[in-house]
Amino acid sequence: MGGTIITQDQFDRFVDDYNEDYLLLLKRASGRHYECLVTSFSILKDFYDLLCTLYDNGGLVYHRMPYPFTARADEQLLSHLGFTEEEISNIYNFLPYVKATMGIELQEYINSGNWELCFRADVP
Repeated sequence: MGGTIITQDQFDRFVDDYNEDYLLLLKRASGRHYECLVTSFSILKDFYDLLCTLYDNGGLVYHRMPYPFTARADEQLLSHLGFTEEEISNIYNFLPYVKATMGIELQEYINSGNWELCFRADVP
């Protein structure tokens, strides 16, 4: 019995999708577009955990490493990803924003699993 749940090609695409989504969330934070970002980070954390589980249990290899999941991305990584000092500052300001608006640290909120999904309605 056994076998892999997904193919290596599928796994590689999952890693690419995760990296793309992670970068998108950082770009949103770098531009101070914080609305609904907590929900997005929570969902992305689940995706990251899935990647790790598939890697650990599925006989798969990382051809490209997923970016480390953290809202406190290191300045060297952020610079390597092309963010300016001001954008990095905006990314770092997201964490105090979460604490001030939600009364809880981002990591604590993500770990709680009690997420409130954020919906954005465009009003004409």
